[in-house]
Amino acid sequence: MGDTYSDRRKLSWYDIPCPVCGAEETNSWDKRISRALGYKHIVCEACIAKEYDVTVDELRTTMEEHFGLVPCPGI
Repeated sequence: MGDTYSDRRKLSWYDIPCPVCGAEETNSWDKRISRALGYKHIVCEACIAKEYDVTVDELRTTMEEHFGLVPCPGI
């Protein structure tokens, strides 16, 4: 997972790796979108975007428009 965050300090970070790509950390935004989509584990947004064949920005827009989830500050 690449750092695509404007300010990493504004997110809550967990020492929970992404089960798909093995990224060492996941964050509060990853947790919110994973839950909204029914995942049992926290999956990073890059892996979720790849699974749905969209860009990270498209995923964020979709989450906001269809689920009412506004990205966490720092995103």
